[in-house]
Amino acid sequence: MYYGMTTEELAHHYSETDVLRIYKEIGFDAVDYSYDMHAYEGSIYDQEDYVAYAKQLKAVADEVGIRIHQMHAPLYHRRIDVAATPEEKKQEAFLKKMTMRGFAVAELLGCNYMVMHPRKLLHYGSAEAHAYAKEYNLAMYREYEELARKHHVKIALENMFAYHPITHTPVDTIFRTAEELLAYLQELSRDVFVACLDTGHANVNGIDPSYMAEVLGSYVEVLHVHDNYAALDQHLLCGMGTIDWKRFVNTLKKIKFDGVVSLETCAMCEKLPKVSCVDYAHLAYHTITNLVK
Repeated sequence: MYYGMTTEELAHHYSETDVLRIYKEIGFDAVDYSYDMHAYEGSIYDQEDYVAYAKQLKAVADEVGIRIHQMHAPLYHRRIDVAATPEEKKQEAFLKKMTMRGFAVAELLGCNYMVMHPRKLLHYGSAEAHAYAKEYNLAMYREYEELARKHHVKIALENMFAYHPITHTPVDTIFRTAEELLAYLQELSRDVFVACLDTGHANVNGIDPSYMAEVLGSYVEVLHVHDNYAALDQHLLCGMGTIDWKRFVNTLKKIKFDGVVSLETCAMCEKLPKVSCVDYAHLAYHTITNLVK
């Protein structure tokens, strides 16, 4: 197995080229490129020269010897069973443009995977809601299928969570369970669609991520690895929450996972000064490599 971390951990303080160099010096094999951080109007990827910028990143990655293994598509937050305002329609058109552009960016970066969230519903408690969500999301994913093939990128579907708007407790939502995610994947093209297993999302839902890994099996080609206390999506470093990491690592070996164990622990750096973020990256690397060995 290989080791990686999202660029977001350091990207608030360092340039993305510097992040690549720092991670390689620490010992990481790969990065999860936080493309979703650029999903705003006026960002570098919303400009004419985005190709040059992506090529520069790829050149630095090649120079230092680190892979840009996976990246995250822009995030849509509006629930699809709630009518969109004119402003939300405009925002969604922009996000779709950036998502489509993301596949070209991924190819330029030599990136293998684009993680794409499903669209959620506010009310997901009926059979009709499940059927509507499935029809909508299968159509959405298939819309990107040929684009993914064109740019030699796989689309990774990620297990999700949602909170009750009043009690803020976890509730049923699309891709909450491994079984539902697997059912979607079995209806999509195997050469394009795979699973992104997010350990923190599973734990918030009260589901053992090891169990999810076993159910999804060989579909698991992408990981978002982080910990929490099974209540909030805290994005903590492994061992700082309630996940059984020894069991999870043994399950990865059982299903013969041979990809990147990629940390998504951005919350660990949110309030740290610049120099401490690099200290954290060292800690994160030693923690994950000691867990997986």
